[in-house]
Amino acid sequence: MSALATLPLSFPDPAAVAFVEGEPGWPAELLRTMRSDATGIVVVHPTPDDLADLLATAPAKIVVVASRWASNPATGPAAQAFRAAATNRSRVECRVIVRPGRDFSTALLEQMALVRAVLGPVTQLQVKHVSDRTLYAEGLTDTSVAIDFSIVCTAATPASAALRLLTDDGSVELQLPSGDTAQPARLITIGPDGAVLAPTRYETGLRWSLRRLRELHAAGSADGLADLRCLRADVVTTTAALGEYERSTFR
Repeated sequence: MSALATLPLSFPDPAAVAFVEGEPGWPAELLRTMRSDATGIVVVHPTPDDLADLLATAPAKIVVVASRWASNPATGPAAQAFRAAATNRSRVECRVIVRPGRDFSTALLEQMALVRAVLGPVTQLQVKHVSDRTLYAEGLTDTSVAIDFSIVCTAATPASAALRLLTDDGSVELQLPSGDTAQPARLITIGPDGAVLAPTRYETGLRWSLRRLRELHAAGSADGLADLRCLRADVVTTTAALGEYERSTFR
């Protein structure tokens, strides 16, 4: 991939970095890759899948998950801004626009990863409505911040994601454009003194994931599977909520 060519020379053995596309059935391919000579692996945009067997048998390798929205470098400063403003009475809107035909379970999983990166893991999730083009769900993070999830399928506007938190005297908003465009993310904080736009970072999510992989190597990470365990927790929560909604509609 072109992103690999942009890694600095200090990266340990760039030729040993492998990429696994997160298409259905990807855990089996990841396990094969982990048993190869690859020293670092990036899973690109994973779909929901069962990771229990993988985590139980995986060898010690460093695996980074490149999620569609959560891997944007703007999520780092966004986490500082949102966590400073959020309380256990806060409600945060998490909205994504996707192309028609996108799988709702994958789109919802990507939202879960985004909220985890910015506010922490969602431990409770309930799907309230699903139609051909929309999904609405409500969740709660481990710090009791309420999340309103919405997914809209349309070709009228480009794919994007947004997080918005209203405060007593303003708001915090993160706008994430599709990685298919050259637009950077925008983090805007509004308070009594006006609006503040955070410094712009022109870096793709995949390039940022490779940077994280380099940092984990440099630090000699003893837990190279942390990303996979977080992903598994989000998969379990997402699939359980969608399954409960499907069962409730046929009662």
